[in-house]
Amino acid sequence: MSRPAQTRREFLRLGLAGVGAVPWLTSGCAGPGGGAMGLAPAGGPTAFVILSGGGTPLTNNYSQYLQARAWAGWLARTRPSVPRWCFFGVGNREGAPAVLADTYREVERDGGYEPEWLPGFLPDNRPATRESLFRALREEILPVVRNGGTLFFLVGDHGELAGRDAAQESAITMWQLKRGGRQGWRTDGTEVLGVAELRRELAAGIGRGRVVFGMTQCHSGGFHELAVPRALVPPRAWFSRVPDGLASRPARLQLAAAGFTATDQASPAAGCEPDPEPDRWAGYERFFPEALLGADLMTGAVRGAPAPSLDAAHEAAVLVDHTIDKPRSTSEHYLEAWARVIEERLATTLAVTEPVQRAVAAFQRAVDTGEGETADPGWTALRERYRRFQAALIAQLPAGRALLQLGDRRRLTAALRPVAEPARAEGARRRNALTAARRSWSATLRPAWKAAVEADRVPGLGGPARDFERHLLRLEDEGRSLLLGRRDGEALLQEIYWRSGYAEPAQLTPEAARAVARWGVARRERIAEWGRTAAEPAVRAAAEQLAAIPPPETPSGPGLTLATAAERVLFQRRVLAAWRFLLEVGHAPALAELAQLRAWEVTPLPSEVAAAPAG
Repeated sequence: MSRPAQTRREFLRLGLAGVGAVPWLTSGCAGPGGGAMGLAPAGGPTAFVILSGGGTPLTNNYSQYLQARAWAGWLARTRPSVPRWCFFGVGNREGAPAVLADTYREVERDGGYEPEWLPGFLPDNRPATRESLFRALREEILPVVRNGGTLFFLVGDHGELAGRDAAQESAITMWQLKRGGRQGWRTDGTEVLGVAELRRELAAGIGRGRVVFGMTQCHSGGFHELAVPRALVPPRAWFSRVPDGLASRPARLQLAAAGFTATDQASPAAGCEPDPEPDRWAGYERFFPEALLGADLMTGAVRGAPAPSLDAAHEAAVLVDHTIDKPRSTSEHYLEAWARVIEERLATTLAVTEPVQRAVAAFQRAVDTGEGETADPGWTALRERYRRFQAALIAQLPAGRALLQLGDRRRLTAALRPVAEPARAEGARRRNALTAARRSWSATLRPAWKAAVEADRVPGLGGPARDFERHLLRLEDEGRSLLLGRRDGEALLQEIYWRSGYAEPAQLTPEAARAVARWGVARRERIAEWGRTAAEPAVRAAAEQLAAIPPPETPSGPGLTLATAAERVLFQRRVLAAWRFLLEVGHAPALAELAQLRAWEVTPLPSEVAAAPAG
């Protein structure tokens, strides 16, 4: 992570000062000689949906619970009369017994970490499953806003990619642990919610209402396609010879929806942590809701004025988000889609009219240089916002100033693919060490270790930890791999969850649960320590092999890199250049759609009725 404490201090210092002072509502929403096109007005009834806590108890991280709890508490304090629905995890509800411990947390103790689980209690909570969400949308939520209201949809879940190839789309990972199967529960991997399915559910009941969303999950950027078609269609009038296959009708907005995401469709996002800490937890997952609430997600301490809109919260978050995130809005996604049309369809053919050729050349120069002018005040305001974003990036990466300010498209694109450090030899060394360790573990170390455990001859191993180790040995006797396989860490964590007692909070014995958890995470190290003191030379040698296994390669941390900064800058240049192109060619329908998306994005939050401090 890149300078996390500085990132946090900057956020607290900047707060929301100046955010939203120039809301870049599109003013250029008419072609030459055309009248201004009206925007759908905000207003009407308002409702909120909070969706988070997906996957299983092994993946539903504590940071997700902190975020959902903060959102729910903020709404209850400041807008108690506004309808709201909360879908988190298994559906543990305040005031009712826990269904299951559904939130995973790592706690630092004695110089190491221990896993633990707790129920994610929230007021009026419901299970974060497709069936639960869809039933509520149809019967309760959408009827509130269908006559012209606004549904604010806040998602802080895990995200993934669903489908294959051209049909691949962003998806929200819903709650996947269901009744039945081993331990009385089973994992349902089909519990994912893709863009197309969510669009269908919303479209069926939204009526004259609109959806304004804020999403912080990985791969969230595809949800801009709730409104924006995946492929936009250039007008036939732009071509001197209409190409084969060009649709005769333009692709229109698909749903009255717009909002903000932590990243694009292809990329993971930062911030989802089982062990969030005040000076280490960073990313859009944290900064967006903290700007929205004006409060610290971990302590509840007031940090500044709450944002008046999701757009203002987005700007405040992007200013300080120095991580792998690639935040974007639906209007920006729409403009980038036009940039792809220009780059892939218009710049690659001579069969376009002369005015369009000139506009394409101007687009390419603007992307190359980052320069360009237009009289449109909305465009100018967005350029100023981007300049603030870029100044924040350069403050974090001063060595990249020349590239980010002056680099042309070729140099920026080259920076997106940094040369990877040679890792092939290290990977081969680890694989060889694992192969040797598996062989000696099975043939030599494990039989000696099992005999010592069964005879109760392992110093310091007793009580619940000894019982748990005997359970693990029995599973291994049955053919399970729990120590040196590729997914053994996940399998072991699952055994810790079910055998420690954390799964059932009503029957939890904390000390016994902690003993099981401590043993589970230290198992390999403790076995190696024991084996090194064994009398038999072969056992000692096998223990040394186990201890010598290199740690697995881990991806780079969530800190800002020059590649990410270059990608953000290139995205911003392409967005501005595409908007300028649309203005130059006078594409009134596209400019009107852009204005409509922007109007939805800046929809103000309903007024607070109680300005109580966060707590």
